[in-house]
Amino acid sequence: MDKMRAFVFHDVGKIELTELPIPQVKDPDDVLLKVKAVGICGSDIKIIEGKHHFKPHTVLGHEFCGEVVAVGTHVHHVKVGDRVAIDNNIRCGFCSFCRMGLSSQCVEIKTSALGVMRDGGYAEYCLVPEKQCFVLPPEIDDVFGTQVETLATVVNGMNTLLMLPYDYVLVLGFGPIGYLFAQFAKNIAAKVAVTEIDPFRISVAKECGLTVWNPNEVDVEKKITEFTYGRKADIVIEATGNALETALKCVTPGGKVLPFGMDSSITTTIVPNEITRWATKILGLYLGQNTMVPSIRIFQENRLNMKPFFTKVIPLNEGLSAFGDLGLDLQTLHHKPKRAMKIVMRV
Repeated sequence: MDKMRAFVFHDVGKIELTELPIPQVKDPDDVLLKVKAVGICGSDIKIIEGKHHFKPHTVLGHEFCGEVVAVGTHVHHVKVGDRVAIDNNIRCGFCSFCRMGLSSQCVEIKTSALGVMRDGGYAEYCLVPEKQCFVLPPEIDDVFGTQVETLATVVNGMNTLLMLPYDYVLVLGFGPIGYLFAQFAKNIAAKVAVTEIDPFRISVAKECGLTVWNPNEVDVEKKITEFTYGRKADIVIEATGNALETALKCVTPGGKVLPFGMDSSITTTIVPNEITRWATKILGLYLGQNTMVPSIRIFQENRLNMKPFFTKVIPLNEGLSAFGDLGLDLQTLHHKPKRAMKIVMRV
């Protein structure tokens, strides 16, 4: 059987480039992709650290696009030769959440996500269900194609926030997700500021023309109060997973807080009466929600400044070096300063 190169995650701290058999179409809805490119996500780093649920001996990589090279007998919406972006979160379509329009709360997502619980895109080939495939137009290249699903999660957040042109917006955390939210806010809101502690990503925020504060050096609540003429932020997007308390301090009465970053190891303390008294709207959501097609449209029409987003594109066999650039020492699992925003591997 023909072999392919793939990065296999075995257990905490253990990921290696190895050879595996090329997967074969078996089920009627199977689509076999020749992976073209795959992005490295912050949640991949958390998986390697053991801070995210995972399945041992799995090919990681959930931000990917590829070319269709084989299809099952019941595949009718994509064809061999199509380039497709992938929604890695496989919904069952049958649970009560799926059938009530809340498919991102599907009970099966945690057990079936590509690149987490099923083999993903850190490989030369990947087998996916047809329903996860979204055909890419020629205006979207392979590198951008890796980020369609990432952008789709942010579009879901924007749909929930209903951002207005007179809003003051604060984004806590300027990783890739914070970057995308800030780009939307620059297009829509009256004023936007971001926070970040990493020097490299602070420099990217400045390159994007954003007001940026380091919460390790300044009082963010004081800064946002001054920035908004005493009002505080109408919208606070918490894109780190560990700053909900800060978000609640920085939002104006009647404002909206979107807890978007994910970190299940973090706990926080709130005073419920403060939420009630100041009519704060805390808006929880998860992943994308019918937002892959809107995401493709946004990239197709070049609506966001993505030039500083992609730090570099590397070949698959250099993938291990990328984790160091993204702030994780694979030998010790200790964090170190980042040297990248988004790194994409060409396969």
